[in-house]
Amino acid sequence: MRTTLGLLLSVVSGCPEPSDEAGDAWGGSEESGDSDTDTSGDGDGDGDGDGDGGTTTGGGGGFENDGDVRPPLGTGDGDGDDDPERCWDRSWNGDTLPALIIDNTIGRTDDFLGSCGIGAAPDFQLGFIAPWTGSFTFDTIGSSFDTIMYANVGECGTAELACNDDFIGLESRMTLKLQAGERVTVTVDGAGAFEEGPLKLLITEAAPPVCLPELILPNLPALLLGDTTNEPNELASGCGGAQAPERVFQFIAPLPGTYRFDTKGSSFDTVLYLLDECAGAPLACNDDFGFELHSQLDAQLLAGQSVLVAVDGHDADDLGPFVLNVAKL
Repeated sequence: MRTTLGLLLSVVSGCPEPSDEAGDAWGGSEESGDSDTDTSGDGDGDGDGDGDGGTTTGGGGGFENDGDVRPPLGTGDGDGDDDPERCWDRSWNGDTLPALIIDNTIGRTDDFLGSCGIGAAPDFQLGFIAPWTGSFTFDTIGSSFDTIMYANVGECGTAELACNDDFIGLESRMTLKLQAGERVTVTVDGAGAFEEGPLKLLITEAAPPVCLPELILPNLPALLLGDTTNEPNELASGCGGAQAPERVFQFIAPLPGTYRFDTKGSSFDTVLYLLDECAGAPLACNDDFGFELHSQLDAQLLAGQSVLVAVDGHDADDLGPFVLNVAKL
């Protein structure tokens, strides 16, 4: 159950397991592009700052980017350990995106806890300096564990800008609007005490999704017929939808109360999710309600409250005619 801006959502669903690609291409030596690793004060030249000359298993990692990813800068010997205010494990201040950062939380400490976190786990901090004014997306697709991700202002700032858990499966995604040169701390954390391991953090310039919702009239119950075959694939949720086209509707509650949305009668394996706005993370999602291929969500709304309702497909070939039923309980 999740409450957002007065929206109470009740969901019964199983969501997909993390991608099978998780865990591939790990290794501290893999790099592509013009990447710089600052090993000053390292002592062994392997870039992990520990001076042991061995393979990095806790906190080390490889970097694929066209910018500058490096260990944190210290005030003395260069390994960063002597500066209590330096919270970044790595920093990125390049000028070319996308950038893929590969690292590992095993052996790291639990330094922070995001608002969407539920327990202590070792975490990884990336210092990100915006190369230009715009929107930037961070995701952990391909990581080997159940991640949460959050961003704080500046370096070690306490004010949280965003927090996400399970945007797509067990992986996290968030988008930040930043000014050129603005610094933020992006933390990849585990969703529980035993959630740790190799991670992938991909940074891209965000292209805002195109969302042209169709208004659902307040005359309820309502039955809407549609077809996703020729619709765009712009959105996704923690229950699926990343590979299939979707249709988006807007619903404005005429009265306070609980409203039910379901896709009974649809021709494919649907995924249903609710959003505050097109570019936001889903508030809740459902796939295979009651072990059937249709989806169902109940939402408690205030009078005049607006939500976006997305009808999506679970996999790439899940598309076609659908039914969206809306009723007040």
